[in-house]
Amino acid sequence: MIGFSIMMWFVAILLLFVGISLLKGNHVLMHGRVYDNTNDKEKYATAVGKPVLVLAIGIAASGVAAVVTGNIIISLFIIVGTVIIAALWFVNIQKRFVVDKAQ
Repeated sequence: MIGFSIMMWFVAILLLFVGISLLKGNHVLMHGRVYDNTNDKEKYATAVGKPVLVLAIGIAASGVAAVVTGNIIISLFIIVGTVIIAALWFVNIQKRFVVDKAQ
């Protein structure tokens, strides 16, 4: 379990740095259809940074749960729940910032 936990904490730290960078408005490395067509790229980066931070916190919590309980199933439920919440949040952000080409 300790190997899994260390890996989860490492990924969480990376996502934490990415989330903080996005919250500061750093959008240089962002790409995609919605990003390329949106008018306010800094606001979009800030909006995307919030679910990235939630994802980092959930992955870190999963690593902690794996060490504390010694049960990978609980850790998996935490990861899956966090990914579902973050994915729904990402979809909501994408819908909010999408710009119709006809306009």
